Amino acid sequence: MELSQITARLESLQELGDLVGALRSMAASRAQDAQEALDGTRAYKQVVERAISEIAPLVRDFAGDAASEKEAGQSLLVIASENGFVGGFNSRLIGHALGLRAPDEQLLIVGRRGQVVASEKGMAELTGFPMTTRIEGVTTLARRIARALSNCASVRIVFACRKTGALFDLAEKQVVPLAKLPQSELRTPPVTHVPSQKLLAGLTDEYLFAEIAHTLMESLASENAARLGTMDAASRNIDKKLERLTRDMRVARQEETTSDMLDVVTGAEAANQQ
Repeated sequence: MELSQITARLESLQELGDLVGALRSMAASRAQDAQEALDGTRAYKQVVERAISEIAPLVRDFAGDAASEKEAGQSLLVIASENGFVGGFNSRLIGHALGLRAPDEQLLIVGRRGQVVASEKGMAELTGFPMTTRIEGVTTLARRIARALSNCASVRIVFACRKTGALFDLAEKQVVPLAKLPQSELRTPPVTHVPSQKLLAGLTDEYLFAEIAHTLMESLASENAARLGTMDAASRNIDKKLERLTRDMRVARQEETTSDMLDVVTGAEAANQQ
């Protein structure tokens, strides 16, 4: 490879390295923001759970009343990513969800990249939402999804739960019908100004929202951690190529200098012989 080609290649790789570095910094920042925000979504979810457990003694048929206004229908919600550079994040999620999906469950996928993977796996008709890329968008998105699922008799969520570094576990959670909640610590039932059944219905919808918001935040942290790992690998690969090209450039420069010197010497000898 000529020196000019090596130089052009080096400049191109350096620009790519700058881009990867910017993406890496962004992924690290967003993963940290989502991880820190998990305490807030978890705390709110626990508040709603506690409220439901406290009014449960006021309702004769707790499970029946909680599901009484729900239409027949089951949904499997999958939280994937909107953007790429996340390695096998979406493939693992969609593959796991398709393995869990019951024949009569509606598949709802959050995240354009996850929707593309599902389509490639033969899922022709898909219902979905775009995935937020920032923690500020989690509340609005969770409300939209909760409204879309508010009349379902059964809702399960498949999402990524972050571990250390770029690692994550695949998790599945049954949200509707209501699972067993913590026992109330109140010795006497609370005083309410709303009929118990109506209050329970409202809290059930809020519980669905709270669970969706928390899983969205979990997935956002996992997605950006996976992207951070991908960018780290890309950065190491670029560094290796830059190191190799830098060595090639030194060799090419030495050869060019030697060639120039030989031309000068040859020219001088030719001039002396005239």
